[in-house]
Amino acid sequence: MRIGLPDRAYLADLERFLSMVTDDGSTDLTFTPKQGLFSLHPLVLCMIAALSDDCKLNGGQVTVQGLTTNSSTRYLQRMGLFNMMGVETALPVVEHDPSGRFIPLTRIIDNSGLNQFVTDFVPLLHATSGEADSVKYVLFELIRNVLEHAGAGDRGALAAAQVTKSGRLLVGVADSGVGVQKTLARSHVVTDHKSAIELAFQPGVTGTTARFGGNETNGGAGLFFMKAMSTLSRHHMVMVTGDRLMKLLTQKLSTNSTPTIKAKLSDDRVRWKQLPFMFSGTAVGVDITVKETLAFSELLKEIREVYHLNVRKSKQERRRARFS
Repeated sequence: MRIGLPDRAYLADLERFLSMVTDDGSTDLTFTPKQGLFSLHPLVLCMIAALSDDCKLNGGQVTVQGLTTNSSTRYLQRMGLFNMMGVETALPVVEHDPSGRFIPLTRIIDNSGLNQFVTDFVPLLHATSGEADSVKYVLFELIRNVLEHAGAGDRGALAAAQVTKSGRLLVGVADSGVGVQKTLARSHVVTDHKSAIELAFQPGVTGTTARFGGNETNGGAGLFFMKAMSTLSRHHMVMVTGDRLMKLLTQKLSTNSTPTIKAKLSDDRVRWKQLPFMFSGTAVGVDITVKETLAFSELLKEIREVYHLNVRKSKQERRRARFS
C-alpha cells in the first residue's frame, strides 16, 4: 500500500486524502508526505497510523520516503505519527506544551486508557462546565464505539483532538480492527458496509445484542449522540469502514429554525463514496463548535426524546413483522 498527502484534507474534503491511498497489492506500506506545506484533520493522522498497524499485523514493513523538513512535517512528528508508525526520523521538533491546543496521537486499548484520555483532555478546554460535560461525553462515546469494533489483540484505537482559535473541536479516532459490518453481523443482518454504517448510527442498535435499546453497558446511543451534536453545530462527521466513506453534510440554513435531529442516517444529508482501497477497521471524525452547542441539559433532553421514540418504534415494527 502507498499513501500520499494532498495540500489539505479536513472532513469537508477528506476525499482528497482517500484518493491518495493506493492498494498496490504489497503487504508493505510506503508513506510519502507532500514535499511542500500541507494541513490535515487529526482523523487523517489516525487513519495513517491504523493502516500502519494493519500492515505490521500482516507481516509487512512500514517506511517513509521523501521526508523533508518544514513546519508541516514537524507537525506530524509533534503529533506522534512517525513514532506510532514505528519509524525513526531526524526531524528537529521543540515539544511545546500542547495544553489547550491539541492532543498527540494516543493509543487506547481499554476503558482505563479511555477514561484517562478524556480526563486529561477536558480540563484543557476553555469552556464552561456544561460545555465541558458535552465534550467529555462526545469524546468518551466516540472512542468507546470504535473500540467496540476494534476486535482482540494489538488493534487499539488511535485518537487525536485539536481545538482551534474559533472554538471548533476536531476529533479523529481509527483502528485496524474487524470493522463495523463484522461487528454488527454478530447480532444483526447486514449485507454490505453501507448498510452496516446506516445501522450503526440508528438509535438503540449495538453490536453486543440484537435487542433494540442495547443492554445495561451499551445502549446504542454513542454514534447517534455524536451525529446529533455535529448536526446542531452545523459541522461535518464522517465514518470510514470497509470500502465506504460516509460523510454527514451540514443542513441547509433556515432563518427561523435550528438543525433537526434525524433518527435515521438515510433521512440526513449524507454523501457516500466507494473507496479505492479496503479499510479493515473503523475510522470516525467529527467537528463540533463547543461554544455554540445547545445547553447540555437541553441537548440531552432533545436527543433522548428522539432516541427513545426510535427504539419504541423499532420494537413495534419488529413485533408486527413477526406476528402479523
